[in-house]
Amino acid sequence: MAALVAAVLVTTAAPVPAEPAASEAARTTLSFVAHQDDDLLFMNPDILSDVQAGHAVWVVYLTAGELPCDEGFPACGMAYADMRVHGERAAYARAAKVPDRWVYEAMWFNGHEVPTNRLEGTDVRLVFTFVHAAGGSDQCGDLYRLAHQPGFAARPIDGRAAYTRASFVGMLRDVIHTAGPDLIRSQSSIGHRQPDPDHVDHVAGAVLAAEADTDAAGNTLVRRDEYDGYVIRQYPDNVAGYWRDEKTAVWDRYWPHDPALGPDSWREVMGRQYSPDGRVFHPGVPWVPPGDIRC
Repeated sequence: MAALVAAVLVTTAAPVPAEPAASEAARTTLSFVAHQDDDLLFMNPDILSDVQAGHAVWVVYLTAGELPCDEGFPACGMAYADMRVHGERAAYARAAKVPDRWVYEAMWFNGHEVPTNRLEGTDVRLVFTFVHAAGGSDQCGDLYRLAHQPGFAARPIDGRAAYTRASFVGMLRDVIHTAGPDLIRSQSSIGHRQPDPDHVDHVAGAVLAAEADTDAAGNTLVRRDEYDGYVIRQYPDNVAGYWRDEKTAVWDRYWPHDPALGPDSWREVMGRQYSPDGRVFHPGVPWVPPGDIRC
């Protein structure tokens, strides 16, 4: 598979172009994120530029993004997760500039039935694992436990079959095989080392996604680019013009569906998107997992 450069891939040294890049050939991108909204905040405008270029776009949400129902949160559990799913669907419909109409399609990956939603008239597909997220009194979450507790079984909150680490990574690997991406995106697998530590789900999810994108020798299979998370709140703007406006418009379709957010939430990152230095892994390049993730 060709390892193509992202249409508007942003680093600390590369500002986003003022207008969308022309699409010379169809391609497929696959993004792994921990929660509903991580893609919109930390991987845009890269993902939305792929959508607007007419590329095939897959996004996999590695947790349910829920909050516990016994700790007083105004929205919780599967009901809250579903609100966030509706927010993502509204956001991607806006990114594609088409009606918010989706087709539910259950797909099987590595023996696991996984719910997906496909946006009508486009090649956009959202994939939901509904694995328990870290939040409230549980600041570790099931992705961390899968990565660090041998024998742990993660039980999705929608009642689907449990995952072991091997079966979860195998499921992600099968998603990669099925999608056939030219480029994979993930969150930062070293985010816990930053001055502003990232969410444990972001880091653990990135580790498991990277493991799915490596062979038995630990070498990368498909080009994978990592993206900074919470730390971008400390950085200067590097997204302007058309893409800042589009990122903001897409975000404004998401946040009204999320009771934990308001009109001012995350406004400071609408003009930002960063990739950590040196965290682009080309096919054949070794990937070594960090050994000191903490929750």
